[in-house]
Amino acid sequence: MASPKKEEFIFYQGEKFQVEFYFTETGKIPAKEYLEKASLDVKLKLTTLVKYIAEHGKFFDKTKFRQVDPKEKIYEFKPAGHRFFNFFYEGGKIIITNAYMKKSQKVSRKNLEKAKSMKKNYITRIKGGIYYEKS
Repeated sequence: MASPKKEEFIFYQGEKFQVEFYFTETGKIPAKEYLEKASLDVKLKLTTLVKYIAEHGKFFDKTKFRQVDPKEKIYEFKPAGHRFFNFFYEGGKIIITNAYMKKSQKVSRKNLEKAKSMKKNYITRIKGGIYYEKS
């Protein structure tokens, strides 16, 4: 397995949460790759949102962060027309799975399904002890 190094997938460590990018079995980091191609404005806005929730633990502005799938508990960060799906995991973690450019008022079903699949994969690999490389 090709696990990326911690500094590659940990986005921000705050008082309340550690925010990480999900990575695949092959070491790809989809949301981070998306973010790297985004404009500086999007990068700054996402970083600001992530830092806020990681430090304070709560976010009440639905125009910036909201739950999009109550059953699966999938959320989205909403910087400047872009959407970054994520979920909370035990141990004070927020895992950012994937991202897309918003094109309509509705949540992209395709991208939401991808986020659910990544969450399921993450949990399976965590429980199997094969997500994080042993240091």
